[in-house]
Amino acid sequence: MGATISRRSLLLRLAASTIPVITQGKTATFFHALRQSGASPVVETRDRFSIVDPGNIKLQGPLGDRCLKNERAWLLTKNEDDLLDGFRMRPGKQAWTGEHAGKWLHAASLAYAYTRDEALRSKLDRVTSALISTQQEDGYLGTYAEGFHWEMGDDQKWDVWVHKYNLIGLLTFHEVTSNKAALDAAIKIGDLLVNVFGQLSDGTSLNLNERSTHLGMASGSVLEPMVLLHRLTGEQKYLDFSRSIVEQWESANGPRIISTLTATGSVKKTANAKAYEMLSCLVGLCELFRTTGEDRYLSPAVIAWRDITANQLLITGSGSSHEYWTDPGQFPSAFQDEVAETCVTVTWIQLNQQLLRLTGEPRYADELEKTFYNHLPAAQRPDGGAWDYFTSLEGIKEPGSDQNCCSSSGPRAWALLPGLICMGAPDGIVINFFTPGTAAIKINGEVVTIKQTTSYPDEGRVSISVTVPKPMKFSLFVRVPAWSKLNGLKAKSGEYWHLRQTWSRTQTIDLELEIPVRLVPGSGSNAGKYAVVRGPQVLAVDQLQNPGLAPLSAAAITSSSPVLKTSLTYLDAEGKTVYETDAVLLQDSEKFRTGERIAIRLSPFSTAGAYGRHFSVWLQLAQTSSK
Repeated sequence: MGATISRRSLLLRLAASTIPVITQGKTATFFHALRQSGASPVVETRDRFSIVDPGNIKLQGPLGDRCLKNERAWLLTKNEDDLLDGFRMRPGKQAWTGEHAGKWLHAASLAYAYTRDEALRSKLDRVTSALISTQQEDGYLGTYAEGFHWEMGDDQKWDVWVHKYNLIGLLTFHEVTSNKAALDAAIKIGDLLVNVFGQLSDGTSLNLNERSTHLGMASGSVLEPMVLLHRLTGEQKYLDFSRSIVEQWESANGPRIISTLTATGSVKKTANAKAYEMLSCLVGLCELFRTTGEDRYLSPAVIAWRDITANQLLITGSGSSHEYWTDPGQFPSAFQDEVAETCVTVTWIQLNQQLLRLTGEPRYADELEKTFYNHLPAAQRPDGGAWDYFTSLEGIKEPGSDQNCCSSSGPRAWALLPGLICMGAPDGIVINFFTPGTAAIKINGEVVTIKQTTSYPDEGRVSISVTVPKPMKFSLFVRVPAWSKLNGLKAKSGEYWHLRQTWSRTQTIDLELEIPVRLVPGSGSNAGKYAVVRGPQVLAVDQLQNPGLAPLSAAAITSSSPVLKTSLTYLDAEGKTVYETDAVLLQDSEKFRTGERIAIRLSPFSTAGAYGRHFSVWLQLAQTSSK
């Protein structure tokens, strides 16, 4: 029988700075090491939180549903010829067509690690084998014709970029399955890149910045998988090459990522401000810090994160306009602004994952929650079978099933999610997300099971059951979102609540998170408008739930402290209830007249406008608009 711990006994909280740095030995594959020992991979690492084998996580609820739809409606149905034809018949039909195979391998390998679906494994084996069969003797695995490798024309500058994604995909597949052929192919790519672009004393190497778009950031983002290849093989030459990549960034024709961010603190002023490629390079810097411990590699990533959250990030957890960072504080949100490229959304998730692992600071988990509940699902059609390239905060959505950089990137983020729900800490277990499901985590060789029972974010009640095979003493860290608080406990918002005790059998902790409704004022392009936010979810008015309300701007909410009522009549695009709040008409609409008071219905931004209807996050407030 489970024992319920009294709330009076749950008074400790986490000070993240007290978590010690972990340093371990070298080699061993990532998930294989996790399964064998239950610990972090046996590599040199400075992580304060460690990734849990996703195969030991079982998610339910809306997040779990999206993860399964991502696999079943996209990864399993992906046309294999679309992924491989550019390698089979060089040159490919489009400059960076080769990125899609590596992205799919990355997403599908992580998804397989989570679901263990045999159909997906069979498809992974086929795609990997077919891709490797096209690798040339010298290790080349791009999509350009013989004689046109590593060229400097605009259409040839994506060669290193394609090899980057092949490295990521092959290494992830190897880590999940221990497939030796995938590792061998990755090593051949790594050796080729070192031979072609390494800083050789005789000056015969090619310039990485010149064989790249966006001032060197596209090719320079190969930093991430090169560090991973070093960590997996222990080969010093891959680490040396990784360092040289960063040195080349700082050369006269490079993007100067580190020096510019350090000097200006601005992503807009860094290189050409291309958001996706810049974030990819920052993720690589985090990996290099993880291996070397040199702060000069981590500091620029933190500086960029601070600038993005202060000056670039939309309320829904993504950023960019027309694929670039904007002038600070603009926050463009309209359909014509082409905001929040899905590739940016995914690499923003990756950067926060890296910083969360390295620092243990809850602010990064807060940002992850914001993006996973808002902008990532908003970019994906609710059935999982289509993706938006850009996803505005007002207007319409245009999800498609065609193969492009964003439809290849989006699935990678959902595949990353299971490993973020719970994480390991030096002294126990960390809960970052509230979602129904279970996690099995090894502590000192013993399997500890964590079960969450909750309907979050609809409600704030969360029951956490901890089951141990024998009495064990360890800590449980539970994130308290910055916008919430734990009722009845001395736990600070925006921190981890900490309980350290001896656990026995099954013990259950009942927590009550506040789910406040906030009216958030817009700024920049949204000045004078407001967004309604409930818990982690940004809400939106959608014509699907508001027939006759056209234009949507005709209505204004009537209170700066809106009261939301559950609507039992209308459902959102995932079949869930929506909310009603009071509004007044500022102008005539299709059905209503100026001055008329009505109830408008608000649905989560994640599903608003999912099937072609107009929607808007940004609303007017009656008192403001009447001035």
